[in-house]
Amino acid sequence: MNYEQIETFLTVVSYGSITSAANYMYLSQSTVSNRIQSLEEELGVQLLYRAKGQRNIELTGSGTAFIAIAEQWASLYKDTQALKFNENVSPLTIAGVDAVNSYTFTGLFNRLLEEHPEIKFTINTHHSNEIYGLVENRSADMGFVFREINYPNIVSRPVFRELMYMVTHKESPYSEGISCTDLPQDQEIFLNWGPDYNLWHIRHWPAERYPLMTVNTGNILQHYLHTPGRWAVAPMSVIQAIQGDDLVFYRLKESPPPRICYQITSRYPNFAHVQAIEQFNKAMEDFIKEDGSICLFEEWMLEEQQKYR
Repeated sequence: MNYEQIETFLTVVSYGSITSAANYMYLSQSTVSNRIQSLEEELGVQLLYRAKGQRNIELTGSGTAFIAIAEQWASLYKDTQALKFNENVSPLTIAGVDAVNSYTFTGLFNRLLEEHPEIKFTINTHHSNEIYGLVENRSADMGFVFREINYPNIVSRPVFRELMYMVTHKESPYSEGISCTDLPQDQEIFLNWGPDYNLWHIRHWPAERYPLMTVNTGNILQHYLHTPGRWAVAPMSVIQAIQGDDLVFYRLKESPPPRICYQITSRYPNFAHVQAIEQFNKAMEDFIKEDGSICLFEEWMLEEQQKYR
């Protein structure tokens, strides 16, 4: 099994056909087909179904299962090759949800770029379920999510907590300590911040009624709050980033559940990345201690979280 075979297989999967993969790789279709066939022979399994006149590929069960293995193999191969040319470089791939990558940890990432230039970061934004998959197959060295999902080969630990507030235009008719019953749902810009938050939201506003708008990232949220009367609920790190001169935030009488962020890592990390992971974790803990919008996780926080469920 060699890198050419693995790269060809992943390209065929990505582009959905032998023809498209061949065009992308500047190879003949026969070369692509031969590489896939030789890979199948070496593995002893069929990866693709073949039918006369079939344009798009269809993966077998073995082919689907092999995707994660191929991605991990390709990642390890690239890391090994990089050792030849970048003896003092430590690659580190981080997969995080939007709120962490775009708001909470931007200061941390900038600090690390200054203090650890030897660490070469790849930072990608995904949904939580995708992040678990990337960490499990070691396409990412670590992930940051706001929900725990049990995976046998993933280690999860809570690293910080942040409180949630209502944010609105400063000329809106709302004030500190306002009750949820006094917030009109038809003026809400809704973002589902996670399972605990969603349960809390359903308790206070009917699930069958629609908010003014539903969005799925804090980056989108910020564009629709500059009209008096509109409101949203967001964590402090997001509010600080989007606040500006015309937005204010208030505590709610029925406070939303705080968000607990979990760092997830593989139980079997890439040995070459362990030192970079340790350096990142030290810098992360220092950053959390200094950041006023979040706080280091303590065990009592999990017990408190239960009251929102």
